[in-house]
Amino acid sequence: MNNDRESLSFGRYLQAIRLEKKISLEQVAEKTRVGLGNLLLVEQEDHEQLPAEVFVKGFLRSYAAAIGADGDEAVRRYESRLDVVQKIAESEASVGKSETRLWWKLIISLGLLLCIIAVSIMIISIFRHTPGAKEPSQSTPPAVEEKPVATESRQGGSFPPDSAKKVPERLSLQITALENTWVKVIIDEKESTEYHLSSGDDIELEATTGYNLLIGNAGGIKITLNDTPVPIPGESGQVVTMHLP
Repeated sequence: MNNDRESLSFGRYLQAIRLEKKISLEQVAEKTRVGLGNLLLVEQEDHEQLPAEVFVKGFLRSYAAAIGADGDEAVRRYESRLDVVQKIAESEASVGKSETRLWWKLIISLGLLLCIIAVSIMIISIFRHTPGAKEPSQSTPPAVEEKPVATESRQGGSFPPDSAKKVPERLSLQITALENTWVKVIIDEKESTEYHLSSGDDIELEATTGYNLLIGNAGGIKITLNDTPVPIPGESGQVVTMHLP
C-alpha cells in the first residue's frame, strides 16, 4: 500500500489514508472545522476551485493531523502538483500567443498581396489608356494546344500522366512509459489531453500537422514518430516541452 501511495498526489494521498483507516469525510470536517466542500476540493485536487495557496496548506495540515498522516508530506506533494499545473498553464498561454502571432502575420501578408494586385491593376489600366500605346498585334497565330504525350512503360505500354492527388501523410506518434509520469498532448493545434502513465503503458496517437508535448518526466518515457525514435531533451524528473515534427 505504501508503494502505491508514493505515486499519488496530495489529495489522493490523504484520501487513500482516510479510506484505509475507515474514517469518513464528515468526521474529518468535524475534527478540523474545515468545510466539507473544501475537503472535497482537496481530495479532487481541483486547483481552480481551491482557495489561495496559504489556505490550502493549512487545510492539508489539519486534514493530515485528523487522520494521522504526514502533514509535511501532503504539503510537499501539493507544492509539486501546483508547480506542474502552473507550467501547464504557462505552456498553454505560450501556444495561444504563437497562434495569435501566426494570424497577424497571415493578415499582414494577405494585405500586402491585395495591395500588390491593386497597384498592378492600376498600372495596367493607365497603360491601356495612354495615347500611342500599341495594341496587341492581330496577326499573332493562335496558340497550338499541346496534347499530353503518353509515357511509355518499360514493357512497351503507355499510361496517362499521373493526375491522382497526393493524400497528406499521417503522423503516427507512439509513447511508451518507462517510469510513472504524465504527458499533456496538443494535436494539430486543437484541444489538449493529459495522460497519467504507469511504467509499461503505451499510447498511440495520429495527427496531420504535428504535436505539442508537455512531459512531466523527461527520462520516464520513450517516443517514436512514424516508427523513428525521437530524442527527448532533459533528464529524469525534469519537465520539458517539445514540438513535433
